[in-house]
Amino acid sequence: MLAKLGRPGDFSLAPPDVSDDAPSGWYMRADAGYVASTGAHVTTGGIPAGLGLSGSGWSVGGGLGYRFLPVLRGEVSLDYLDLGSAGNGGSELSANAAVALASLYWDVITLAGFTPYLSVGAGFSINALHVAPAAFGPAVNDWEFAWSAGAGVSYALSSDFSLDLSYRYLDLGSPPSTGVFALSDAVAHQVRLGVRYMLR
Repeated sequence: MLAKLGRPGDFSLAPPDVSDDAPSGWYMRADAGYVASTGAHVTTGGIPAGLGLSGSGWSVGGGLGYRFLPVLRGEVSLDYLDLGSAGNGGSELSANAAVALASLYWDVITLAGFTPYLSVGAGFSINALHVAPAAFGPAVNDWEFAWSAGAGVSYALSSDFSLDLSYRYLDLGSPPSTGVFALSDAVAHQVRLGVRYMLR
């Protein structure tokens, strides 16, 4: 009695089925965050004024990314940050920034849908300063080199959507002076919550 080696239809030379819904590797991201501390100090004529921005700022942003490898992603992003304000009773200084970065993300490991990751990025920032009343100086803005480093964790809600919680250190360079006031530096510590959507 001959042993059966298989059933009819077990072997075929036809090409495998490919789903049109397979992920393309591209994704979109959107998030909002809290700027916990800017680390910026106000100077008057180069002399510390004893003031610092309040650090009660916020941020919104979005980006477009691509997964090159299972553990490596690249992304370009644009963010707007409110960097807080500082006052001395007679005047108030506020700052904000628009930041464009190109970043790399390393997805360390995925366990039960959770994926911790590390990130680094570089780009530019348009920093703006505003003083009230305007007699203390005009509003000004300047382009500066910017870079970032961060860490976070994402959770896959489905094959398309992920929640993302992250911390990011963002160095915005030195904003310009406005009238008698200037900022010695501008560093944002961001905590961001967002979503990622895989394109197909």
